[in-house]
Amino acid sequence: MPITLGPPVLRASYRVFSVYQSDAAKDGVALAPVYTLEHPDWCNVIALTDDERIVLVRQLRFGTREMSLELPGGMIDPGEDPGVAALRELREETGWQADRAELVIVTHPNPSFQKNKLCSFVARGARFVGAPIFDEHEECETVLAALSDVGRMLDEGEIVHALDHVALSTFLRRR
Repeated sequence: MPITLGPPVLRASYRVFSVYQSDAAKDGVALAPVYTLEHPDWCNVIALTDDERIVLVRQLRFGTREMSLELPGGMIDPGEDPGVAALRELREETGWQADRAELVIVTHPNPSFQKNKLCSFVARGARFVGAPIFDEHEECETVLAALSDVGRMLDEGEIVHALDHVALSTFLRRR
């Protein structure tokens, strides 16, 4: 008999996630409760310029307390189209813009205790249009890198964000 879960009960809610607790049982025997985090869905974008450069951001990540070189991305607003969100995040974090975003892959960042999705896009023809528009806890340095260097950057640990590895590796493999 599989593990069964009771309904989730909200335990705490914060700006970017909520914590839920559910009772669990196996073969009718109670197990320790399980906890899940609910986040909005996320997006990231592989923004490419006409001369085959990729638009990246370097920003402080609070979890590691270190600077991280990453794809632009963030939370998808309620009711927002994921591709529109990816283009919005690109503009807000970098000052770069593209006309459309094509879906590369949809993944579950950590299905062991999260139920949100990450929608990864590619946006070709990216161009600089103005200063970034940062959120309260955000400040990014825009970095342009040759697309031909991205495989090496992944392999050598210049890009360490796991979700970006999935998006970039999938994009490079399918290219």
